[in-house]
Amino acid sequence: MNATDYFLNPYNWSFTGLLALVLVLLLYLLLLKTSNTQKVLFCSASLLIYLVLGSPIADLDNYGLHSVSMLQHIILLMVSPILILKSLPLKAIDNKFFNIIPLFNNPKKYFIITWVIGAIAMWTGHFLSAAMMSSKYGIAICGITASKNSWLAHFPETPVFVLLFVAGFLLALPVFHPNKSKRLHPLKSVVYLFTACVSCSALGLYVTFMANSASMLEAIPVFATFRNPVPMSVRTDQELAGLMMWVPGCILYVLSSVEIMLHWYDANPDIDKKQLIEVPISDK
Repeated sequence: MNATDYFLNPYNWSFTGLLALVLVLLLYLLLLKTSNTQKVLFCSASLLIYLVLGSPIADLDNYGLHSVSMLQHIILLMVSPILILKSLPLKAIDNKFFNIIPLFNNPKKYFIITWVIGAIAMWTGHFLSAAMMSSKYGIAICGITASKNSWLAHFPETPVFVLLFVAGFLLALPVFHPNKSKRLHPLKSVVYLFTACVSCSALGLYVTFMANSASMLEAIPVFATFRNPVPMSVRTDQELAGLMMWVPGCILYVLSSVEIMLHWYDANPDIDKKQLIEVPISDK
């Protein structure tokens, strides 16, 4: 089976997920009053979630590709929560129902807790998915091996995906809360995102270099079978997984930090005036 046949096969697409996607988009467009930019952000987040969970991309992990699992984690934990928070109107989560929960009512007060939750989810999700895949296919993933008789072989993925999304939502909340008064100060937000970048970079480097230590046998494209639409060796697959977490993940947080600083700078024109006043006469 080649890649074209695989992706064009309607049986590899989840029509239930597609209907759920359409329903969610309709509810968002009909019930919430948002700008065109927010609509685009929400549609993008919803589409990305569907692509990694309901499209043929999601089924590629049935061929033992850890890079697909890593892509799912990146979208659910790091990308979609930010897009969704940016797409929500002020009253969506800033109301009596959500304000009962301290993390929602004053997230900037609990930013250390939300950061720890996100970091733990990032690392635990990787090790858990690697162990689950190792138990299913009998291969070592990033040095992790699990028996085929292990309970991990029958552990459902849905709870993992839900926990990753919730953790990602909490991780992004202190920085991207719809109510700007409940966000961290821009400088603190940049430091917050920088440390998150360090965490995802460390995980990406770990996965990448663990792949380099794989045996020569694992460098052979053992997945290059007639059934596999994406022939790839265990080593190449793990290197790709590490690079996906390392480079795109860090770029996401860096770009978000730059955007925050630019908005902060534009919102404080007095900074320019202060700098002009403080310039010595000899320098003018």
